[in-house]
Amino acid sequence: MKKVIVNWLDSNTLHGWQYGEYLAELAQCETIGFMVEEDDERLVIAQTVSNYGAHMGITIIAKGCIKSIRELRIK
Repeated sequence: MKKVIVNWLDSNTLHGWQYGEYLAELAQCETIGFMVEEDDERLVIAQTVSNYGAHMGITIIAKGCIKSIRELRIK
């Protein structure tokens, strides 16, 4: 299973009263994990995998939000 680092953009939520200028930018995210599944619309990353095939800590990232994917090579 590939180990990857993914740089991607996510929505950002502001709450409460806003005065004057406020940060209205997307959140820049970085996720490191095991690539479980990939198709034309999404990438599925797991934080942990077991020898039984179970996954824990799943993150699903829309392909349109991904800036880069790099495979990690661990020695």
